[in-house]
Amino acid sequence: MPVHEQRLQKSLLKKINAYWTQKRLARRPAALAEQSGRGLWRGALLVICLVAASILLVTGKGPGGLASLLASLDYFRLTGIEVRGCRHSSVQEVKTASGVTISTSLFAVDAEAVGAAVQSADDWVKSVRVVRRWPDELLIEVDEYEPYALITRTDNHQTGLYYLDRDGVPFLKTKAGMDLDYPVITGLEGIAVAQEHEGLAQALAFLRLVAANNPNLPAQSVSEVHVDGTGELIVYLVEHPFPIMFGGGEIRQKYLRLRKVLEVLYKPRKEGMDIARVAYIRMNYLKDRVIVGYRES
Repeated sequence: MPVHEQRLQKSLLKKINAYWTQKRLARRPAALAEQSGRGLWRGALLVICLVAASILLVTGKGPGGLASLLASLDYFRLTGIEVRGCRHSSVQEVKTASGVTISTSLFAVDAEAVGAAVQSADDWVKSVRVVRRWPDELLIEVDEYEPYALITRTDNHQTGLYYLDRDGVPFLKTKAGMDLDYPVITGLEGIAVAQEHEGLAQALAFLRLVAANNPNLPAQSVSEVHVDGTGELIVYLVEHPFPIMFGGGEIRQKYLRLRKVLEVLYKPRKEGMDIARVAYIRMNYLKDRVIVGYRES
């Protein structure tokens, strides 16, 4: 580009940036509150038209040069970055992971890259939505995972507890001090893949039914759901040590039967049915039949 064109372009940029700096400093809070989205767009459109005409007339570089010039305008430099949706994540850490800072040009923000960077930086983050608020603001909306249960997993020959969401996705290894007041799904390590998937699906189906919080089988009463080598379920309660051999299939029907069995056990009758003497409950003995085993003592 000839020297006189370079000087002319720099002069044009300097005047436009000075104009928008003066306009921002002159804004009063009341006037800013009354400013509508339509007014912002009209102002932005005016700047774009002026710059487009200037660059096409002065430099003759076309769209590529226009994009570069727009990115250098102070009018489009960020004055605010808002983060929403953080419950477990840190707002400041999300901002840092985004790689975007105040004074970055909104034209230079790659929404897809920002979302990927935030998601990869924090295991709590399930997805990210990035919204440009023209002319000078950015919104980062975070959708976080919600713990639904715990699951034992082996990673690099080390077994640990991981948070599991309601769709069966393990997303974060737990550490000391974290909330562990969730039912634990165990036994999935080392079994066939097909049985693992089926066992996990059945365990989650059972926990969703328990989430109805029936008085005889509330969600907080379930301590562990174990998947055995054949893919069948064994349920353990928090307050009672006996196993409930739940089996596989007909999850809803067995859940309803178990509720009825526990209702009877929690209300001892003359026959001597007492939950304190129960050794096991077998839900899969025969079709439509349940066996409650007692300790001899």
